[in-house]
Amino acid sequence: MKLQRLELINLHDKQSSKCDICVESKITNKTCYPVECQIELLGLIHTDLAYLKQTMFRGGKNYFVTFIDDYSRYAKVYLIIHKDEAFDVFLAYKTEVKNQLNKKIKRTKSDRSSEYVLFNEYRVKNVLSMK
Repeated sequence: MKLQRLELINLHDKQSSKCDICVESKITNKTCYPVECQIELLGLIHTDLAYLKQTMFRGGKNYFVTFIDDYSRYAKVYLIIHKDEAFDVFLAYKTEVKNQLNKKIKRTKSDRSSEYVLFNEYRVKNVLSMK
């Protein structure tokens, strides 16, 4: 066992009965990509939508949408009733920050779940209109 000889792994007595290939196949090395920090406001906005399982707010709001600026770490949270309101909330957030900072959002990052399908269509339209 090459990794064991190099003291990169420590096998317990129970695992030592396994063959070398079985042990080595369980060890993976995932590539770590460097994280680039933004150097300006609205350079990258992280967004997510979550369901409030146990808590219900006034007006029957069951979901919340977050927008976090990567540079300043300023976070904005919106409470919504249905998750299909997420895109409308994004448009409201976009207008709000544009009016406050006189800047446009350059990129958004999400977990690409189904509620963000309209975000993808919006991005494509904006990229095509910028050219």
